[in-house]
Amino acid sequence: MFERIVSEDGRVRLQLKGALDAARWAELRPGLEVLAAAPGGDVVLDLTNVRFIDGPGVGAIGFLFKRLRARHRRLLVTGVSGQPLALLHDHGLDRVLDLPRAAAPAAPRGGAVALGGI
Repeated sequence: MFERIVSEDGRVRLQLKGALDAARWAELRPGLEVLAAAPGGDVVLDLTNVRFIDGPGVGAIGFLFKRLRARHRRLLVTGVSGQPLALLHDHGLDRVLDLPRAAAPAAPRGGAVALGGI
């Protein structure tokens, strides 16, 4: 689940580890719902130690992004690279999350994820 959760400079930093897949999403969803509904500042999602994301993982990031945006808060994603970065690019989240445009390897194709016009 979370490797570490810290509050810093009015932001909450979530450091994830391992894979962000369907099983992990099921574990994370209740906590992300509470976090998104709570008053507060921006949320930093640190994906430095995440090596794999699948469709539900992309959906989890989109879920958190949309709920924070509805409350005039931001989701900042840091440390993303490799397959996770490529998949976020494939789904267009690089634009809304201001991710680097650096060349990324092609993401393996999996289940399609609709992010509701983010």
